[in-house]
Amino acid sequence: MSDTVTKAFTDCATKNKRKELAERFTQYLKSRNTKDNAYVVNLNGAWGTGKTYFVTEWKKLVEKQGHIAIKIDAWESDYLNDPLATIIAELLEQIKSNIKNHDARFRNAERNVASAIFNMGKSVLPIGSKVVGRHLFGEAATNEILDLIAAATGSVTNHSAVKGDLNMGDLGLEVASQHKRHKQFTQDFKKQARELVDFALEGNPNKQVFIFIDELDRCRPTYAIEMLETVKHLFDIPDFIFVLSTDTNQLQHSIKAVYGHDFDSHEYLSRFFEQRLTLTELNYFEFLTAEKIFEKEDFEPLPTLPAVNSAEELRAAVALICEQNKYHLSLRRVKQICVQLEMVLDSIELKENTYPILTLIGLVIGNTLYSGKLKLESVLANAQLALKHRPIDKKADISFNSFPVYTLQGNGYTLHDYKSTSTQPKAINSEEIIENCFKGVQQLTSGQGVSTFSFGDDNKHIKFQQDYFKSLKIKPSELYDRLVSLQQKEADGIISHEEQLLRIIDGFNISLEVET
Repeated sequence: MSDTVTKAFTDCATKNKRKELAERFTQYLKSRNTKDNAYVVNLNGAWGTGKTYFVTEWKKLVEKQGHIAIKIDAWESDYLNDPLATIIAELLEQIKSNIKNHDARFRNAERNVASAIFNMGKSVLPIGSKVVGRHLFGEAATNEILDLIAAATGSVTNHSAVKGDLNMGDLGLEVASQHKRHKQFTQDFKKQARELVDFALEGNPNKQVFIFIDELDRCRPTYAIEMLETVKHLFDIPDFIFVLSTDTNQLQHSIKAVYGHDFDSHEYLSRFFEQRLTLTELNYFEFLTAEKIFEKEDFEPLPTLPAVNSAEELRAAVALICEQNKYHLSLRRVKQICVQLEMVLDSIELKENTYPILTLIGLVIGNTLYSGKLKLESVLANAQLALKHRPIDKKADISFNSFPVYTLQGNGYTLHDYKSTSTQPKAINSEEIIENCFKGVQQLTSGQGVSTFSFGDDNKHIKFQQDYFKSLKIKPSELYDRLVSLQQKEADGIISHEEQLLRIIDGFNISLEVET
């Protein structure tokens, strides 16, 4: 089991959430009645949910439990135009890796499966026959041998070809005879495939076989349909569990491309799946972490407020601004915007000068999202829509999401914003943090020092709404300490105006033609 060198879901961006979900899915699937038939489910997830990573790690998890498990990238095998050969070749390879002693019994069982495939004739195209043949005879097999295998496959189909001089009665008998033979060949294939698996699992109580098929929605529509039909009809084998991971909305569009716009593709897919499992969307921080955005071996600390000393801290800062604009930001667009942000951060001006990082990120995102929403008094005014709520939001059809980042818990401390002492938790929202950091940088250029500047109430009983915001040093005491460390900077080494930041951003402006 080559994929189990590392533990399942090691270093997962979601910590244990994805692993626990895979364990729940596994428990559910193992409890299904697969004694007489296969069980086929759809794992549905939109772009950016990490389907490929999830099924790769899920495969490791079920292998660890003693099951045979294989993973097939349907898109990689699309060009073969033969789903049956693809699945059986992968299955044979995985079974082979589970058996230490490839004795005559195993070789015989393996050849019986191949023979059953060949006997199905039209179910396997010549290229598919070569795929299976290459598995059986190894890479050393010559093209001549493989061509003979393909020819043998064709002969099964051709040996009973309908002759031109048959009358209609004879034609009906011939068609019925071919149907009967094909039905028998299909039954033989299922029987031989199950016997081969049983041979591999001899002495193993875990008889269920997990087959993960990924990237089906990326395939040619006709191939995707052929794969579904193959799984449904030819692999309806006891104790086989198929998990087909797709962006199901995209797959439905592909099916409509074949059958027409008015075709009910949702109902069509329901014929193939016993159940639909859903892979929930990652939050922004999890997505950025999974994609390794900003990850570098030599990450250089940024001269910013708050301090950003690692890729993780920068991802948390981006996630905070993204969350404010979540109603307008798909994961796909976030990834593209981060390309521009990386270019901006590498500019000489930002490497050599202190600036408010949250404001910069907000202007990059706002400049991309809202520059075309409506004509405000300036380009800056449009970009600022990502940073703070404005009365114009409704007119611009903008839903702004100012959210609580952390709360100052009670315990008898004084809230200085009020004249009386309060023990009620106080929520500190994202807008307030962004504004305070911006004003803190401006304080550096005021000539008044920072000793009297306050970032608000500080208390050791701070509770973050999301754990990943802990890595972003935005507690009042952390912000104040950072401000003190930055006050040695000369005033001309500080960027304290949004117009300056936007001018730098515009110098790296790139077209982002992506879906919202």
